[in-house]
Amino acid sequence: MKSVAKGKLKGNWGWAVSLTLVSAVILGIFDSFPAFFTVSEDNSVNIAAMGSGAFGAILSGLITAGIAYTYLSFADQGEKGNIFSGIFAGFTHGRFVPTLLNTFLTAFFTSLWTLLLIVPGIIKSYSYAMAPYIMKDLLDAGKEPEPTEAITKSRELMNGHKWELFVFDLSFMGWNLLACLTLGIGFLWVLPYYNAAHAGFYRALAGGRFKS
Repeated sequence: MKSVAKGKLKGNWGWAVSLTLVSAVILGIFDSFPAFFTVSEDNSVNIAAMGSGAFGAILSGLITAGIAYTYLSFADQGEKGNIFSGIFAGFTHGRFVPTLLNTFLTAFFTSLWTLLLIVPGIIKSYSYAMAPYIMKDLLDAGKEPEPTEAITKSRELMNGHKWELFVFDLSFMGWNLLACLTLGIGFLWVLPYYNAAHAGFYRALAGGRFKS
């Protein structure tokens, strides 16, 4: 999958790096929303800051899902498209509400498991890791997924494959360390490589079962 991802990215690095850079800037703006509001005199968190933080987190989740959609299209058909269309893919073509619910519920369930213990939370994050890709396949097939349908199908799909994905993630540790040594600049290349390979991991595992 990693070699396939590198092959697909050959000649397309400019698009992939631009997608990563622009999305990072947009996500950075959303993540900084709470900083625009003040903290009250008794150091309690300002309600406006909490609201803006939640709003920024929702938008960030939608953009992250949109990027997953874009890389799945790239992995499947080599489809690139406009950078901004790719970043905001979760907002268009009737995807907004299903993507919003899927993103929110995935984060919510993962957080609940993490509250119990860190390890169960990590395990569940791998169980739900394929939910964005499944959601895209279901929507592309013209279906109207239930709020938890992609999460449930991801859990079923990842049964027996969570360790495989964990090892896959570990294989990028060296690249991530090198990217850190470049003060983060290297992530402009590492993240497209990871995203393309991650989408390929899903397609190799799921095939076309959710597209029909």
